[in-house]
Amino acid sequence: MQPLSQIELNPRVTLPDDIATLSQVPAIELSALQARADSAFATLSALNAMNPILLLNGFSGVDYEELVESLITKHANHADLFDLCYAENLNHPQKPIWLKLKAGTGLVFCELVGQLLELSSRHLEAEHIVQRILKKQNHNPKVADYLSLLSQHVAAGQGFSHPVLINLMVHRHNNTMPIVYARQFSPEQLFGAVHFQTEQGSVFSHHHLLEPGLLHQANGGYLVVPIDELLNQPQLWFRLKNALLTRQVEWSRPAEMAAFYFQPEPPPLDIHLVLVGDRMAVAELYMLDHELDTLAFLRADIIPEWDLKHALPEYLGYLSHLRHKHQLLDFDASAISRLCRHASKMTDHQHKLTLVEAELVAIMQLADVAARREQSELIRDTHMQAAQQEQDYRLSYLLEQSDLGVRDGQYLLQTQGQTVGQINGLSVLQITGHPYDFGEPVRLTATVHLGDGDVSDIERKSELAGHIHAKAMMIIQGYLANVFGAEHPTPLSATLVFEQSYHEIDGDSASLAGLCALLSALAKEPIYQQFALTGAVDQFGNVQPVGGVNEKIEGFYRLCKIQGLTGKQGVILPASNQLQLNLSDEVVEAVTAGQFHIYPVTHVTQAIELLTGNVAGDVEQADTLFGRIRERLDDLNGHSVNTGFLRRLFRY
Repeated sequence: MQPLSQIELNPRVTLPDDIATLSQVPAIELSALQARADSAFATLSALNAMNPILLLNGFSGVDYEELVESLITKHANHADLFDLCYAENLNHPQKPIWLKLKAGTGLVFCELVGQLLELSSRHLEAEHIVQRILKKQNHNPKVADYLSLLSQHVAAGQGFSHPVLINLMVHRHNNTMPIVYARQFSPEQLFGAVHFQTEQGSVFSHHHLLEPGLLHQANGGYLVVPIDELLNQPQLWFRLKNALLTRQVEWSRPAEMAAFYFQPEPPPLDIHLVLVGDRMAVAELYMLDHELDTLAFLRADIIPEWDLKHALPEYLGYLSHLRHKHQLLDFDASAISRLCRHASKMTDHQHKLTLVEAELVAIMQLADVAARREQSELIRDTHMQAAQQEQDYRLSYLLEQSDLGVRDGQYLLQTQGQTVGQINGLSVLQITGHPYDFGEPVRLTATVHLGDGDVSDIERKSELAGHIHAKAMMIIQGYLANVFGAEHPTPLSATLVFEQSYHEIDGDSASLAGLCALLSALAKEPIYQQFALTGAVDQFGNVQPVGGVNEKIEGFYRLCKIQGLTGKQGVILPASNQLQLNLSDEVVEAVTAGQFHIYPVTHVTQAIELLTGNVAGDVEQADTLFGRIRERLDDLNGHSVNTGFLRRLFRY
């Protein structure tokens, strides 16, 4: 079987010939790459509904504010903008009233009301002021009623609770659609606050002590709310939902005012609500309120990946946007290729590129520092490599401690020679608080003895294995029973263990290694220790893909490098994992030099043939590996033609 060539170990990024630097590429914002979200915002703006909700399924590391603002700006036609002010209720001072004004006319309205009050207090003709106000407000009936009551109030010589009659709370300076992004808000910040004053032991409030909230500021426009903020304060979601359904905003009252009656009139609510969060946050909100699906019937996914093979130019435009947005040095062609390779590694797929801004900007900024340190005008491939190497060095302490056990001989791992029933498996360590996963080889051993054909998994019996691992061990037993025990009972039982493992193991990625170790033990055929392998299997021996292949390969390469590269060492992995390969330069150079090899397999027979150097064959062929296993089992069962009486009696 031929190993993979070096060109198959990394994504192939072919830039257009006319691109020498990233600044040559027209910038494209993330919104231009989000067709699903774009469709949702187009529909949201066209909905004939009051206070509709759009739920965006996103992911961490995306700039929601930029994305949402760009899409709203593109599609919004919700033009019912207005100014909002509060005035003293002339019939009931403890219940201030709202007045809805034409957008941008609030300041003029306050000025004209001041003139009206002055003329009325001097008993002068003020009708022309009233008509002027009503004309500007399109003869709003509520404004007309207020002006009429105000004139009567002044004529009767009655006073006011505050010398300034109008509290202009929301003023639209232009016709720009209000887009308000809510961050770390309290109930008062979201729904508005009623403040109060204390004078000589008396508590009082008035319309000028009303402070607008985010809902007031977004009224007539869009309010964007991260779902995580609502999950931190679940009661706010239900209060917000009530405001949407009743179409009005109830004011937040401090606990100190519980015994004091002051009830401002709730203003009308007309917004488009956009909820953003990842799928876990959406699921938690749904568990909190099962009506979520009914209320937020308009939903869209924000895609985290882009197609490398068919849409690279658009992606380069996105990178150009990020460079300009964060004011970074320009990238030359080699640095762009390296950046795309890094972006592909973040997706674990050679044909995909990550759209997660945080991940991309992190490496771009580190490369920018490396380039500026050398006073370079361009970020080059060497700067990208330096940034990655420096970051790896800063975060490599735990990896070095793992390798130290191999150097000191504390971990009994072999990368040379042959051993029966012993194999190098591959695992990935995920450490809480550490941003990188890294691979670590593990030794699996198998022994066989007389029994009833059961495969005893020590990890499971010692309660150090998860459910998926337990399932994988049962699949191994199913494969062995199907191949070797279909016609006669299997007289051998086996024991399988992960040596020097002291923590819980889960997953099925070691099932191929476990099966090959068992086949070696059953056939008494030694396994080449120069190999390590990973992969899951089904009951028919087909090899299935697993995760973390890059970390696993690089982990075994480190072990081989510590113990000495021989030119024969390598990794066996599922052929279906080939598109996930994105290996370090050092491993690729070793493969190119013939010092390390990577073999893709599709079936367990291919793996065992590589591991033992013997043809697997089938149970009917005596000169093959499987034939020898079948012969041994038949001999122990007493079915072999050449089996003598004493041998059958004593089972040897």
